[in-house]
Amino acid sequence: MLVQEQITFHNLDQWLKLPWDGFTVQYHEIGLKGGNRKAFTKALQRNLQKALIRFNVKVQDLFDRLFVTVASDKFFDALLSASKVFGVAYVSPVRVLPRSIDAMVDAAVQTYHALALDKESFAVRVRRVDKSFPISSQELERLIGQRVVNEMGAPVNLSDPSILISFRIYQDCIYQVGPKIQGLGGLPVGVTGKVLALISGGIDSPVAAWLMMKRGCVVDFIHFHAFPSNEEAASGKIPKLVRTIVEPQGLSVRLFLIPYHPFQLALLMSKVPQRLELVLFRRFMVNVANKVAIENGYKAIVTGDNLNQVASQTLDNLIILDETSQMPIFRPLLAFDKQEIVALARCIGTYELSIQPYKDCCSLIARHPETKAKLDEVLRAEKLLPIEQLVERSLAEMTVLKINDQEP
Repeated sequence: MLVQEQITFHNLDQWLKLPWDGFTVQYHEIGLKGGNRKAFTKALQRNLQKALIRFNVKVQDLFDRLFVTVASDKFFDALLSASKVFGVAYVSPVRVLPRSIDAMVDAAVQTYHALALDKESFAVRVRRVDKSFPISSQELERLIGQRVVNEMGAPVNLSDPSILISFRIYQDCIYQVGPKIQGLGGLPVGVTGKVLALISGGIDSPVAAWLMMKRGCVVDFIHFHAFPSNEEAASGKIPKLVRTIVEPQGLSVRLFLIPYHPFQLALLMSKVPQRLELVLFRRFMVNVANKVAIENGYKAIVTGDNLNQVASQTLDNLIILDETSQMPIFRPLLAFDKQEIVALARCIGTYELSIQPYKDCCSLIARHPETKAKLDEVLRAEKLLPIEQLVERSLAEMTVLKINDQEP
């Protein structure tokens, strides 16, 4: 699932009153990694510790799940924040009980008493992770449910209960498990490799970077700006966009700020056909990004390109863009429609920032760009520009910002 579902609780105030001992973090995709699973779970454990540092948590790896204890009074804030960390399938609050039927009965009665505003229906679910427990799951459900009925007069509804009371039996304890909060899924950031994402002031490129993070990539960012100085660019919305993307993961990333004016001045002094200016500028950006990527050990470049969304993103123009790159160019949004991208941007929290007015370099270059550029024509026009010198000058004027820099 790309967009996290809306989180809802039955009688939230009452759920908050229950004495939770912590919460479990469950993963799906990581569980399929076979012999490599340990490395993936360790990465998720490390990322959760960083992302939840402000809540003073301890994250334990318990083989088939992670268990998080929260020392601060922000238990549910920590729970919701954990659901936004990549690699998490879902999180659930948990009470740790001794291995006895009486403990489960007491917990079930207490839960129904806390949650039921009236004679609401309920059901009990038991899962024996430890199959050596001497009573079957179905028999336990019947015994616990009957005691709740006897003590609370509660009606049973096994198919669609208003209140679901769940237990899991392990070798050393029993968990009472609260409601599941859906996570974002994906892989923990850091298990796949480092990539460099071109980010503009628009809607698409932040979403593209977010999707690469969801596949486990460490993502740093490069931005070409039209401001007179890097300082002005650093005080604008691009660092805010980057921070919005990476902060829920507890990540510290780099943002490379590149001034646009060297290329702009070269264009003004050249005889490059106006309709090719945007194609040439995008090739220039890829060349600069390649230099930064090679010098800093990135394995690929990421863009927010979407096939045929705008004139510069036709198949012909994207092929010409790839021709100048030494690095693979990843385009995670290539087959998305605009509504899907906007929905993701809203989910991530970047949409409102992205639609704020901004001097985007690509929009300043050509009003009527070529949609089907020919490589031989582009190469001839490119020879009219001192590309290598422009790349070196731009790199010399580059500033690097650290975004969300914090100690774990």
